[in-house]
Amino acid sequence: MSETVEGLKAEGWRELRSSGFTAAIGQVLFRTDRGAMEAGFVAADDIGNDNAGGDVVHGGAMMTFADIVLGFAAAKASGNPYCVTVQMTYQFVGAARFGDFITCKAEIVRVTSSLVFARGLIRAGGQDIGSVDALFKPIKPR
Repeated sequence: MSETVEGLKAEGWRELRSSGFTAAIGQVLFRTDRGAMEAGFVAADDIGNDNAGGDVVHGGAMMTFADIVLGFAAAKASGNPYCVTVQMTYQFVGAARFGDFITCKAEIVRVTSSLVFARGLIRAGGQDIGSVDALFKPIKPR
């Protein structure tokens, strides 16, 4: 399934502004669905896995996407715009292809005084392709 950023924005997806390494995977969009934050991006060929042959998205790009989405959700849940990743575990169960609209719905499991526990399910082409669990620590800005 091939989507366009313009078409997704017309459906109510909003731009998640990013810069630096965060922008490496391309334009990330987000929306709120029944209180849960969901984000997605259209996979371009510049994030391919050269060793997988063909049009497969690199696993590092998938992990970067998951870190962005869950980190954004952790920041909102903690009320602190600055959170760093303490730990992240990603389970690959499928692959995404160029042109796929890849999504992650973030779920905040628990917020403590020092950590945010989050998880998400990664989907592409109507299939589950990964799951992720992560811990984030809210920090003070420099």
